[in-house]
Amino acid sequence: MKKINLDLDEGLHTKAKVIAFLKNMTLKGYLQKAIEDSVKKDGSLISKMKL
Repeated sequence: MKKINLDLDEGLHTKAKVIAFLKNMTLKGYLQKAIEDSVKKDGSLISKMKL
């Protein structure tokens, strides 16, 4: 598992915390799920890279 430091706008941080709470999730879990969903959605971009 890798750790990152992430600077968030205060308003975005507050909204994410509230949403996570309402979904009975931790903020960490909420953000991890959001990133996982985004990577799944955009993952096809990797196959377009010339390696």
